[in-house]
Amino acid sequence: MRTPVQTRSTSSSDRMLDATLELLAVGGLQAVTVAAVARRAETSNGSLYHRFGGRAGLLRAAQDRALTAIEQETAASFARADAEPDDARALRHLARSALEIFARHRGAMRAFLVEGQGDAALEARNERSSHLLATTVTRWLRDRFDASRPDAEAAWRLLFALGASQALFDDARVSPGSISGADFADAVARAVGAVVAGSR
Repeated sequence: MRTPVQTRSTSSSDRMLDATLELLAVGGLQAVTVAAVARRAETSNGSLYHRFGGRAGLLRAAQDRALTAIEQETAASFARADAEPDDARALRHLARSALEIFARHRGAMRAFLVEGQGDAALEARNERSSHLLATTVTRWLRDRFDASRPDAEAAWRLLFALGASQALFDDARVSPGSISGADFADAVARAVGAVVAGSR
């Protein structure tokens, strides 16, 4: 029995996007060429051009996939944290989740947030995603902790800066000392808690 054309097409597109994100993770934007993606996805250059129109379209689609995943994972984390009655545990859960999400999508974040600067289409999608995440975080902090708008915004910037630094730098480059992921996340949660406590 033949696979329906639509299923094959979707599967091929998914393989191309997966290959693009894998290449981004190991070599950044410069590693993503039509030939490299086609080779890794076991498809043809022509097939890639047909589905994405070229490298720019492929990068925009890969960025959308990565940022959508980050947005969805963040929303799911906030739903779980919101169900936690203890404020300190809820904050710890969120800090751990945020750092894990940034780390999991490290290659895409580095490529799109840093290397993608100067590309208006990539920058616009980055900004939409950042603003959506900011709205999610600040609204939750204001609702849950009665945080003021400035304190909630400051807490978001703290989370974003720490998460982005985790995505951009190996920990050994940040400090000669070491800290476990759990200890770091707990410290981040306490820092966010201290910021929003200033509103009370």
